[in-house]
Amino acid sequence: MLSESLEAVVAQTLAKKVGGGRIAAQEILIGVPAVRNLIREQKLHQIPGMMQTGKAVGMCTLDMALQELVKKNPDRQEPCRSRFSGGRGDSRHRRARG
Repeated sequence: MLSESLEAVVAQTLAKKVGGGRIAAQEILIGVPAVRNLIREQKLHQIPGMMQTGKAVGMCTLDMALQELVKKNPDRQEPCRSRFSGGRGDSRHRRARG
């Protein structure tokens, strides 16, 4: 079962930098027991919330990573803004659902 074997999932996107080039933003899910339980019980909609509260163990949503990039360098605000999901889950999944 996936819930028993999951160690971690890392997804990466490249955001455009002002002045050219790109910078990576990573979304990280660690297979802690609480995440494994959510997967086993098919409560996948609760995983983004778990990722937000799991920062202490290294978890990070894409929005959190983009916010950190903007915080470190406000010039990146516009290129990163198009990647934000607005707190409603991963924007890539929203587009896929229509």
